[in-house]
Amino acid sequence: MISTLFYNGAFLKFFGTGGARFVMINQTRSTAGIWLGLYGHHVLIDPGPGSLVKICEAGKPFAPEILETIILTHKHLDHSNDINVMVEAVTHGGFKRRGTLILPEDAAFGEGRILLSHFQTKIGNVYYWQDKKETELHDGSIEAVKLIHHGVECYGFILKHPKIAPLGLISDTRYDEDIIKRYGGCEILIINMTFHRVRDGIDHLGADHVALIRDYVNPKMIILNHFGRGVVEKGPERIASMLSKDYCKVVAPFDGQEFEIETFKPI
Repeated sequence: MISTLFYNGAFLKFFGTGGARFVMINQTRSTAGIWLGLYGHHVLIDPGPGSLVKICEAGKPFAPEILETIILTHKHLDHSNDINVMVEAVTHGGFKRRGTLILPEDAAFGEGRILLSHFQTKIGNVYYWQDKKETELHDGSIEAVKLIHHGVECYGFILKHPKIAPLGLISDTRYDEDIIKRYGGCEILIINMTFHRVRDGIDHLGADHVALIRDYVNPKMIILNHFGRGVVEKGPERIASMLSKDYCKVVAPFDGQEFEIETFKPI
């Protein structure tokens, strides 16, 4: 079990490392999202199918009702399926107006919205992504980075906090150098690598894209995530090992793995 000391520090827990439709449907890898702990402030990123179940199964000190922020990068089901039940948890069944929700506008309004409308009056604060806009997050901020992904609003972000090095998350996106250069200066990158090889015309990143990002941004650590069926069959750990360099460690977490952000160490 995770220690209380670690729990009150800065850490990432990958409740799910899977992505794309076939991994999601079969739960070959969990699609439960990422828990970000930030010195006692707890954030859930992309609560896909199984998010609530995996968090409850993890046991103490993890508990849905202590979450304070939910971040949604985009509305595709493998990222958003459990968003309403997690908002229910954050608001303690809707009886407490508390917490923060950050999401794309098309996930909350119009045709194809996935956030139930009555939750907008129950969550404490709702913010909609705007490219380059910074939103406060527990003594720090996250800067929105607009991505390109299959006709939906999709965003990554850069976490800035005085106690840790800049951390970037690149969600599902087409490879684009103008996007990647936005992450310059990040020492840790979480990259959604859906494919083990590049597939033209599809707005997802492959292993060759990760190599380009590694050499362009030059982070100290890359954590791969959101593995599609081909990556799972090829072996995420094997791909990560091939991508690692002396100046940049690339890791492929297993479901449930935790990382200490300050030291870049897996737990």
